[in-house]
Amino acid sequence: MSAETAADVMSLADLCRGHAALRGGERAFVFLESGVVESTSLTYAELDRRARAIAVRLRSLAAPGSRALLCHPPGLEFVAAFLGCLYAGVIAVPAPPVRRAAGDARHTRLLAIAEDCGPELLLSTSDMIAGVRAVLGDRPIVPLATDTVVDGDSEWNEPGGQHEIAYLQYTSGTTGRPKGVVLTHAGVLHNLELIVRGGSRPDEDYGRLAPTVSWLPVFHDMGLIGGVLQPLFLGQLSVLMSPQSFARVPANWLRAISRYGAEIAAAPSLGYELCLRRVTDDQRDGLDLSHWRIAAISDEPLRASTIDRFAARFAPCGFRRQAFFPSYGMAESTVLVSGGPLEGQPVVRPFDSAELERGRVVRASSGAGARSLVGCGEPDPSLQVVIVDPETCAPLGPDEVGEILVSGPSIGAGYWNDPAGTERTFGALVDGQPFLRTGNLGFLSEGQLFVTCRIPDLLEIDGRQLYPYDIEATVVGSHPAVRTACAVMDGADVVVFAEVDHRHRTTSQEEIRYAVSTAVHAENGVVLSRVALMSPGTLPLTTSGKLRRAACRALMFGGQ
Repeated sequence: MSAETAADVMSLADLCRGHAALRGGERAFVFLESGVVESTSLTYAELDRRARAIAVRLRSLAAPGSRALLCHPPGLEFVAAFLGCLYAGVIAVPAPPVRRAAGDARHTRLLAIAEDCGPELLLSTSDMIAGVRAVLGDRPIVPLATDTVVDGDSEWNEPGGQHEIAYLQYTSGTTGRPKGVVLTHAGVLHNLELIVRGGSRPDEDYGRLAPTVSWLPVFHDMGLIGGVLQPLFLGQLSVLMSPQSFARVPANWLRAISRYGAEIAAAPSLGYELCLRRVTDDQRDGLDLSHWRIAAISDEPLRASTIDRFAARFAPCGFRRQAFFPSYGMAESTVLVSGGPLEGQPVVRPFDSAELERGRVVRASSGAGARSLVGCGEPDPSLQVVIVDPETCAPLGPDEVGEILVSGPSIGAGYWNDPAGTERTFGALVDGQPFLRTGNLGFLSEGQLFVTCRIPDLLEIDGRQLYPYDIEATVVGSHPAVRTACAVMDGADVVVFAEVDHRHRTTSQEEIRYAVSTAVHAENGVVLSRVALMSPGTLPLTTSGKLRRAACRALMFGGQ
């Protein structure tokens, strides 16, 4: 998309319509079955026709402004259905497809979303819609199998303007029930624009870029923006695969990046770690990752070790460490708040660990007593980021750790049907100006935003502010039997839940507990009140693979 064309875009629907007019025969999306074989593809013209046909059907079933729950399996039918909602002025609500029994994280998330937004419509595919409707129970909802809608030259009336609601993006639910962030066309378009600015060279104009490859679930913010909307914004071919295909064979993602010469591909730290653990040397040696220009990585917190190890492991196939693009964002800000730098190495700086525990920012020399933090990039100039006292929202000095607050056009309009939650999260006032409370602690240094910990996760012990991620890393490294862990507070004490690898099920539990407790005391200066050992896969996770820490705290009362 050229800069001139971008200025004419007033809604997300305009993105597809504009490309259909300019380059209708070019492929917009490809889906790789099992992460390998091109099973379906859509040109811009085909996508526009599909979206128009679905929009006409939606208009016959519900009024503009109605909510439509999208529960499609991985594939391109979701893309057509999502755009069909945008074309019809129906509020799209991306939700996970349900394939497993009750109690699965996706099942729980779907029910929570449906309970919260009260959808009038259910959109899925013909082979799944009956099962999804059964999960939803007796809710008054109209089903539509979008793959049965017949294409045609449908009469279609353009919906409302840029300040209308485009979709509800539900949060991951790491700290509680998922909440529906209200996102307008204007807000999303602004975030897409600032993503482009952050990932463009100074002399680079919008143009037909090399493809992007994504395995991220499209019902999460990072997957929806990175795999669907950002490629549409740029006129960039998007190659999609299912999260399951990636999880089973992480090399599939890297093979697709190599095969299509992708320049941009994003993943949370978990994705890069999975590649490090499961991609064999033989699989790696057949790759060409030299075209990978932006390897976006986002997490809380980012770890320098992940960046270093991935860069070293895949350097033989052309991957460059400077391709890493550390970033920070959340559903409440559409997705991106800060990122970069585009050129040069990721910013990693050592800070005094003892001072950080007291909420102070002091640079240190590398070595004992230093903690290396990865900068999450510079906030876009259109956004205002301030660091405040979490209790009073009073701005803090540059040498203090506080809550990150953000204001700007990309910030969501609030939570759906939750005025109290909206006021609490989106209504923080600094000098009379409203800001989004991110719930994250951090600070600004050298223009970079450093994110340290989520406020609810902070472990406050004897005046020290400890990050659970540090203790969890110690736990995982304390004994080969431990595969993952979660550290939480129990009153004034710290409890660790640790999953034990099934290959070590005959190892003495006392041996593992002793190794964990000894390591945490030696490395973190913390005496654990309890070490609870668990079977693999029993720690509660979100559908994006993050620990559901609120649910982990509830385990303290479960008798483990």
